[in-house]
Amino acid sequence: MNRQFQNRLVGTIVLVALGVIFLPDLLDGKKTQVVEEFTEIPLRPAQSSASNKVNSDNNAEPAEEFQVLTIAEPQDLSNDIVALGEAEPKKESTQAVKQPTPAPAKITTAVKKPETQVANKVKSPMTAGFTLQLGGFNNITNVKALIAQLRKAGFNAYTLPKVPVEGKLTRVFVGPEVSEEKLKARQQPIFKLTGLKGKIVAYNPQEQ
Repeated sequence: MNRQFQNRLVGTIVLVALGVIFLPDLLDGKKTQVVEEFTEIPLRPAQSSASNKVNSDNNAEPAEEFQVLTIAEPQDLSNDIVALGEAEPKKESTQAVKQPTPAPAKITTAVKKPETQVANKVKSPMTAGFTLQLGGFNNITNVKALIAQLRKAGFNAYTLPKVPVEGKLTRVFVGPEVSEEKLKARQQPIFKLTGLKGKIVAYNPQEQ
């Protein structure tokens, strides 16, 4: 019983499947396929007329050109004939022109002279000589006045001690000089200036 049912069921499924596959074709009939056909139209050549014109120009026969030749009249060339032995070639003197060679430029460099500083000449101390002693004074005022008077007149006057002290004996001198004769020549002008004749003594540098 069950086997028969199964066979029927299988047969039914097969029929249904066949109906599903073939039934649409039977209902619609044969389909017509529409095929669209396109025809290509060739483009018009743009340069066809120009090329034809060029070809026609090239095929044309070239025009013949004619040149007119003018025959010159015969000239008398007898005057232009020169004897070969008479003509002498001119000698061209080719002397090489010597170009003066430029003298080398002298480079002058400014030499800066060293600045010479004039140093005051310092007299070296005299070790021996003579001096003119005018006298000794205790009054500082008189000593200073006498020194100023002598120096103003151009005499080299000095004192011992160098710094006068009030109440202490201060000696006044003119000199020193290496030559005694120079001091003797100055005695008379000093006497006229100060009234003091003085005396020439040996110069002692240790007393300075």
